[in-house]
Amino acid sequence: MFRVPLNQMLALILVSFVVGIISNSIRSDGISIFAKEIEVSENIDDVFGEPVAITLSQAKRLFDQGVVFVDARDDEYFANGHIKNAWNSGFLMELMFKLDSLQSRNDPVVVYCSEDECGSSEELAYDLYNEGFNKLLVFKGGWIEWKKAGYPIE
Repeated sequence: MFRVPLNQMLALILVSFVVGIISNSIRSDGISIFAKEIEVSENIDDVFGEPVAITLSQAKRLFDQGVVFVDARDDEYFANGHIKNAWNSGFLMELMFKLDSLQSRNDPVVVYCSEDECGSSEELAYDLYNEGFNKLLVFKGGWIEWKKAGYPIE
């Protein structure tokens, strides 16, 4: 029976890791090691492309304009309360078909989660962006900030 010493295996893993990091940093299409923070957009009317973050006042203005809001939280959280008229994200394909039946992929969509620290809204926004949606706005304050402000809920 052949045995590979543990220190040789660890050295091989370490070398592989270092080579992977170096080759990733050299590539023009390398994968970012740390997730980049979505920046808050001052002028949401000109948003096109990658998702941007919006503030509570911007979210309320869009809500008043009838923009679609999508809740990125799990079904149980959505059932316990959500922004009025918001859609539950459900399955991505189902959400995309629903959005496509109502509006163009260049129309705004606000995606929110529970709060600023919840990453589900950003993840969903990037999933939609990768599927061709171009005006995605992530309401970072989410459900908690909206409810605290006393804005319409269901």
